[in-house]
Amino acid sequence: GPLYKDLSSGDKVSISPDTDCLAALVHFMLLEHMELIADDGGMTVLGNILKDVPAQFQEPCLVALEMMKFGMLSGEPFDAAPNQPFPMEVQYPISSKAALLLSRVMSLVPMRLNTDNWNADVDFDLAAFHSLVRVLNRSLRHLTEASLASVLLQDMNRVKLLPKGFHCASPCSVDPRQSAAILPTFMLPRACMGIVTLFFLNWQGTDFGAFERELAQRFPCCVNPLEDLRGAFTFWQELRRCVGEIAEPLGAEWLAHDMEAASEVLRAKQQQLGGLLFPRGGQQQHQQQPPQQQQQQQFGDPRQGGRGGGQHQHG
Repeated sequence: GPLYKDLSSGDKVSISPDTDCLAALVHFMLLEHMELIADDGGMTVLGNILKDVPAQFQEPCLVALEMMKFGMLSGEPFDAAPNQPFPMEVQYPISSKAALLLSRVMSLVPMRLNTDNWNADVDFDLAAFHSLVRVLNRSLRHLTEASLASVLLQDMNRVKLLPKGFHCASPCSVDPRQSAAILPTFMLPRACMGIVTLFFLNWQGTDFGAFERELAQRFPCCVNPLEDLRGAFTFWQELRRCVGEIAEPLGAEWLAHDMEAASEVLRAKQQQLGGLLFPRGGQQQHQQQPPQQQQQQQFGDPRQGGRGGGQHQHG
């Protein structure tokens, strides 16, 4: 793209011999390939929205919006393959449309675990959803690696700029959302948060203390499931803001409507427990910014069999 060409000197890319410069160049190349930077070097609608997302939510928010481009982010149940119905024992689907959308979105946020093993419930729908997320994340990781390789092949001495673990996805023990990588890893999070979200949505009581105790008992492998649940609610609000701002210019009104309906279900459930599970600091409202019009692609509506999303080079 133009950004890459402007950094070129003849047939080679000219950058300072610095690790941060190399990482920044690969980041910009990745953003151009994902059409978050327009052909003229400016921001696209999605790029303008993502710049305001808090750092800890940028990668899951990016993945969610990429899923939306292909009509894969919705509350619609999955269809069985022709002549291969789901097993009767699965009893799928058993959750409402709002619950499916909430759990799928929040499952993109990682949880802090005491052990490497998840020793609680599993969910059929979330397993199917994450099989799609896995394909997307693998493609995005390959695109990142290809961007880095194209820069290194022009000057192999730049390999010395890469620190140990430059693309290692192993999470830090303190915060699973952080790692030693200097490039996006796009590793698939477990569906733990989605399962915890379904437990919250299906809770029938009104005693917050009882809910907190049973939450800890049902998910003993989680370090602090209550705080992680609040973090997932914050992520939901952030993604809802993003979808609300891009819905009209990018033709995603269907998803904005579904998220609004799901938010009402979530809010009612939070109030059922006395409002003690609202994110810290309350429901912060973000200032609306006028969306830019550089990107003129339409998102597919899964209810109409759409797959849209424009031309993206994933892997």
